[in-house]
Amino acid sequence: MSEELNRERQDLVGLARRFGLPQTVSGDPFPPSQQGAPLIVDTDAGNDSDAAIELVATQPSLALVSTVDQRRGRRLRRLLDLHGRTDVPVAESNELDKAVRRVMTSTDGPVRWAGLGPATNAALALGEPGVAERLVINQAGDPAVLLRDLTAARAVLTRAKLPKLVCWETFRHDGLVVATALQLPFVALRRERVALDEDGRLVEAPGGALVRVTVKADQRAFRDWMSEVLG
Repeated sequence: MSEELNRERQDLVGLARRFGLPQTVSGDPFPPSQQGAPLIVDTDAGNDSDAAIELVATQPSLALVSTVDQRRGRRLRRLLDLHGRTDVPVAESNELDKAVRRVMTSTDGPVRWAGLGPATNAALALGEPGVAERLVINQAGDPAVLLRDLTAARAVLTRAKLPKLVCWETFRHDGLVVATALQLPFVALRRERVALDEDGRLVEAPGGALVRVTVKADQRAFRDWMSEVLG
């Protein structure tokens, strides 16, 4: 789809130049489709993470699960094995750069990142050369989550290219970040320029980072999807 849109975009630009018309096509080209792109899930293995891991275990594109320490890594390894994903590696923070690099070199296209916990590992990954241009960040944007590593969260806003921040008011579930990473139709986003205040809240800022923020999530459709996947 993005390839077709970019071709149409170039055709419009060409016609405008040919006939001396005002240039009405603006902005960056549409990004490559993320469908089927490798998926990295980063979690602190708490809250709703068990269900989220079960959700992503059904995805053939799941390429890596990352976490912060060995104890959580062992727990995630057991969960993945339980759901038949012995092929998916688990990486802790101290080995994250190598693990992410392996995923990045497995494809020429984008790689999706679903951050279910604090942004610590996302900031580490984005600090590696060449990663920020291709890593599509989908990050839990609840203040309570971002505040756990505010420095890392601000680094993600600075380094990532149009990250998606998943915020919720009426319900929280790590699966909503997964749904956003999978581009499921019941999650709506809009572009905003934002900054993070000292309480971990996103605030409008004209000169801030350009992000996509969730503005609506169909709870019924989300729960129906979860029920269908989890059985």
